[in-house]
Amino acid sequence: MRKKELLKLIKTKSEEINIKDFSAAIVEKARLLPQSEAIIRPKRKFYFKPSLMYSFTLVTAVVAFFFLYNPASPIVPQIEDVNQVVALSSVTAVSLIEFDTTLIDQNNTTYLSLDYVTLDVPVTTQIDEEIDDVTMYLGTMEKLLNSDDDFNYQMNTTTIDGYNNHLSFTAKDMLDQETDYTFNFNQVENQTDNQFTLQGTIEIDGIHYMVTAQGALNNPQQLQLHIEKDANNYIDINYEVTETTSRYQISVVENGTQLQSTNMVVKEINNRRSVYLDFIDGQSTGSYAFRLTEENQMRRMNISYYISGDTSESGEIDVTVDTTGATSQYAIEIRPQGRMPYMIEKDRGMNYHGGGPSSSLPGVSYIWNLIFTNKKVFSFVC
Repeated sequence: MRKKELLKLIKTKSEEINIKDFSAAIVEKARLLPQSEAIIRPKRKFYFKPSLMYSFTLVTAVVAFFFLYNPASPIVPQIEDVNQVVALSSVTAVSLIEFDTTLIDQNNTTYLSLDYVTLDVPVTTQIDEEIDDVTMYLGTMEKLLNSDDDFNYQMNTTTIDGYNNHLSFTAKDMLDQETDYTFNFNQVENQTDNQFTLQGTIEIDGIHYMVTAQGALNNPQQLQLHIEKDANNYIDINYEVTETTSRYQISVVENGTQLQSTNMVVKEINNRRSVYLDFIDGQSTGSYAFRLTEENQMRRMNISYYISGDTSESGEIDVTVDTTGATSQYAIEIRPQGRMPYMIEKDRGMNYHGGGPSSSLPGVSYIWNLIFTNKKVFSFVC
């Protein structure tokens, strides 16, 4: 058989074979096989629980407080000489020694609860336990924050009533009322020990307080001042200059027992004076930063605070002077972090201008002013 005939025979035979089409069956079986599906997970979003949100807010407030209150800040008022230190220490001591702590026990504080109505006293906060001690220092802070750096002091060395030196200085409170002080004293110097001792009296509106002070003759790095109302009621102040700050250590003794001790620092930040107070010994333990602001022609004392403990607390306090009554009082708005704000009034105490302890009930016109200014609901809680 020839090649051509052989090829023709092969072609003929192959066309006679019927090859089945299995493509459809294969596709159907493939469809029934298990399939792997790719799942794209959405990005997880983080939401604060209410308790975590409060904790985060509290931590933020604490960090902000200590950012503001930096004991290592080198920006401090320049102390020109020992007279300036004596003036500041005397203003501080007299304000504290004149504060009558028995008023605290007699004070029937009235609470004004903001934004809600209740028949109970607002939820107790840590600041409630310390506000009486803070009130003791409000008169001091008024004068330290609103007076000139050197208290406009003047020295007279004329011998009068047995005293050879007379240091006069003036302090102003939040109402710009002035209090004049005169420190009459004799000075004894010890050149060998580079020490001096001052002994005399401070006179304010006819009231005299015995004073003893000791310090260095050159550049006052330290000064100890003791001012007494009597033998059992007195204030000790230790002034010390370090590389970073000027600090006043204050000890308050009442009826022969130390009531409390504190550390106080005075600073100038951005041309604004601030005073920082730390309670060291006593019932209070908080740290407080004081400064003056002015809003709607009303001067306010703003206080930031932080109180450590099992449950730490921070917050803000605004203090204004209520002059609507027969005598002035402190109107105090307390805003604990994460708690309902509330208001109280406290006796302002002696102010050497016909002042003195007064009723603790709020001034009526002051309360009405708060209601219409803040447009909030108030309830009286006694």
